[in-house]
Amino acid sequence: MRPGLPDVDALVVDALRHGLEGATVRVGWPEDWSDQLPLVVARRVPGGSSNPLGIDVALIDVQCAATDRREASRLARVARVSLADACRAQYRGTDGYLSRFEDVSGPAEIRTGEPAAGPDLFRFQATYRVTARPI
Repeated sequence: MRPGLPDVDALVVDALRHGLEGATVRVGWPEDWSDQLPLVVARRVPGGSSNPLGIDVALIDVQCAATDRREASRLARVARVSLADACRAQYRGTDGYLSRFEDVSGPAEIRTGEPAAGPDLFRFQATYRVTARPI
């Protein structure tokens, strides 16, 4: 049986991996995150909508982390452009493709949450709205 909606997390992570060189891209924070820097964690968060045709409008949280504030900021800005470009190019995965991109918030530095910010960890967070369609 074919799923009605594409796997948005897989599409976004694969598109970011394709567009970002030198960064680890994951759906969740790995336990060994400090060994994975620079790191991009991108995942779907509550919100968005879908319809019976399989069109899925998803909110995506993107957190970029590095040991240096400038590098974390740069990575967040490059990740934004990379995801927007992937949507514009209709990046295709195994069960769907990206087709639309919209800024919601950020990127902005965050100093709260886990893992805890420190002199060797800087994080920037942004939220984007992407549309995914089935193949």
